[in-house]
Amino acid sequence: MSSEKQPHILIIGASGGLGKALVEHYLSAGWQVTAWSRNQLSLKHDALSCLQVQGYAPEQVADAVKQLDQLSGVVSTLGMLHNDSFMPEKQLDAVNAAQLEASFQVNAILPILLLQQLLPRLPRKESAFFVQLSAKVGSITDNYLGGWYSYRASKAALNMLLKTAAIELRRSHKQLVIAAIHPGTTDTELSRPFQERLPADKLYSPGQSASRIAAVIEELATEDSGKLLHWDGTELPY
Repeated sequence: MSSEKQPHILIIGASGGLGKALVEHYLSAGWQVTAWSRNQLSLKHDALSCLQVQGYAPEQVADAVKQLDQLSGVVSTLGMLHNDSFMPEKQLDAVNAAQLEASFQVNAILPILLLQQLLPRLPRKESAFFVQLSAKVGSITDNYLGGWYSYRASKAALNMLLKTAAIELRRSHKQLVIAAIHPGTTDTELSRPFQERLPADKLYSPGQSASRIAAVIEELATEDSGKLLHWDGTELPY
């Protein structure tokens, strides 16, 4: 996914643990980086442009999109497993409309609308990528444990939305790769309540996960568009 000119990447959700690590990784690799985040990013670099975005709904990012130059790629880290109001549902009787709606809004609706808005900033005739972090638990085939209803379902919906967009955009953006990547359990606020019983070798630092994601992106080919990929680059079943 390289280019003779300095490649330009947009990192969405850049103030989170993994988002910030991705910003640092791509800056160290010589990329021009634009970072969008709800909270102010403390990083400073000549190749870094930061923009504080209060929300990611279309009307809230329209001005931000207008400020963008052409992109080589996008990585969105947007995702929600829990918040101050709820935790993942372990049983059917815990499922409720408010949690389902919130999960689908952040995990599925916002990412596909971001792709819609950012498409004009992605080249039609050059290699480019749009990567959204997903989750292995969004795989219907791989669901053997149950639970986590809204998170699993919203990630499955995300995977379907990206797959559908990838099929359509093969016609207009022949070298654009749209992929969902499972980063593994990373030591961030999202995973913190669930780390206690996790083996030490299954919890990854943000820097380690960022490097792995970037390595998968580096190897993306057009035939990978629409796939759900593990952090090691292998394909995960839908």
